[in-house]
Amino acid sequence: MSYVYGIDLGTTYSCISYIDEYGKPVVLKNSDGDHTTPSVVMIESESNIIVGTEAKRSIEVEPDKTVQFIKRKMGKENDTVTLNGIQYHAPEISSMILKKIVSDANEELRQTGVLRDGEEIRDVVITCPAYFGMNERQATKTAGELAGLNVLNIINEPTAAAISYGVSGKDKNETVLVYDLGGGTFDITVMNIDGNNISVVCTGGDDQLGGKDWDEALMDYVAERYEEENGEDLTEDPDAVASLYVDVETWKKALTSREKVTMSVNGPAGRFREELTREKYEEITQDLLNRTKNLLDDVLATAAKQGYPISKIDKVLLVGGSSKMPQVAAMIEEDYHVTPVLADPDEAVAKGAAIYAGNEKAFNDFVASEAAKSGKTVEEIKEDNLVTGELDQLYARMGGNVAGDLKINITNVLSRTYGLRIMDSDTHRPFIFNMLMINDKLPATRTETFYTSSDRQKGIDINVYESRSTEGSMEIEDRQPLTTIEMRFQKKVDGQTPVIMTTALDNSGILHIIAEEQMYHSKLDTTFQLSNQMSETELANATRRMSTANVE
Repeated sequence: MSYVYGIDLGTTYSCISYIDEYGKPVVLKNSDGDHTTPSVVMIESESNIIVGTEAKRSIEVEPDKTVQFIKRKMGKENDTVTLNGIQYHAPEISSMILKKIVSDANEELRQTGVLRDGEEIRDVVITCPAYFGMNERQATKTAGELAGLNVLNIINEPTAAAISYGVSGKDKNETVLVYDLGGGTFDITVMNIDGNNISVVCTGGDDQLGGKDWDEALMDYVAERYEEENGEDLTEDPDAVASLYVDVETWKKALTSREKVTMSVNGPAGRFREELTREKYEEITQDLLNRTKNLLDDVLATAAKQGYPISKIDKVLLVGGSSKMPQVAAMIEEDYHVTPVLADPDEAVAKGAAIYAGNEKAFNDFVASEAAKSGKTVEEIKEDNLVTGELDQLYARMGGNVAGDLKINITNVLSRTYGLRIMDSDTHRPFIFNMLMINDKLPATRTETFYTSSDRQKGIDINVYESRSTEGSMEIEDRQPLTTIEMRFQKKVDGQTPVIMTTALDNSGILHIIAEEQMYHSKLDTTFQLSNQMSETELANATRRMSTANVE
């Protein structure tokens, strides 16, 4: 039997799941016997890498060799960290986490007889925050490939959680709001679940807001109190700061079930002890909770415009480890008069990803069979149906069961807006013409006709911009294009020559740009090329290191 796997690559913890022979999602244990692995990496040397609990312990003793919260750097322009004198990009660090959890899962599956000797985990779906843009999603895919995995797709974390929740009852017909507060990211998604049909209504959030910020707020408070009591700046002591990172997480978790904890800190001026109540902790972090509420209000307003006011939301699902904090449920109940459900916050995302992985593998196999019949490639079949707006129909044609009785149909939405740089013909002022809008249904396609600006024009530069705009056009100002695609014409053309441009985004989050000038019919057909990812040399070096590294 061929298995597929879902991976929750989290900011603070990661885990992996698969669909067993009975069609049920199962989260696999790591070498410590735990279902989740700390997303912490320690570089002992280029060839010896420690991931997980042992690496987390090393934060205090060897902070220069250890990194955590790497997910916040994924896809960002400044995505490097230097550990033990070696510079790494975020995807390579994330690949180490993936390699660790996959290696541990391989071992458990061999011990239980699911995998035979020589077999290993290969086909995976990896999750990411719903609010991740193109660069962040590509970085996640790169991490999986560096870990030696075949990444079938990248799926939004709230969608994965809803899949896990939805398939627990085939007769569900509900509109749910997923409030996903993880270690480093925050997502809100409204979706309708009708049996095995899941349709995302809208999404929002902040990929720089999560439990880490609650930890840092408490750290700031402790440092302030330490200086008041001892007259010394605690943050000047790297060892004390490293130790405090671990301590504040412990106190935060304790306050989930307890009304108070005793804080104890060793610093440059000696020991500091103080009782911390849950009430005080919630006061310290109230502004962070308010940020989630403001984002939640924005999403609810968007949902209402699409016919889903809060009165039509049947359930609020709390996902992500940080959603366990009592202040979260209390805020939702008090402000929105809905009692939220804590929906398997630590494992739901991985389980849903595994279910989706089975679905995705079945679809890819179906497309491969269609390609074999037609003489086209798999990529050509997908793109043909995407451009014609029939990709969802191609999904619908897929027959048979997926992962036992867990076949699902998912309609997702764009997490960002994508536009092209255009010149106003009257004012000659450049602006961004938004082609695909945030919260548009996926797959999304739009075709527009533009015109060349001068005679004897040799080609055009297609500048693609990513934003969170809800407007049809926007000023360029200081915005940098996400990528620039060069289209050269076969011959020089006259001014005002029509250029038909198609922008399409498929269910995998891959952007397609198709263009044809109408005088000599020069054509461009390309998938999206990112601008700030790792260079070929950097990828080669990372691949070499990962192929020989011992990851424990």
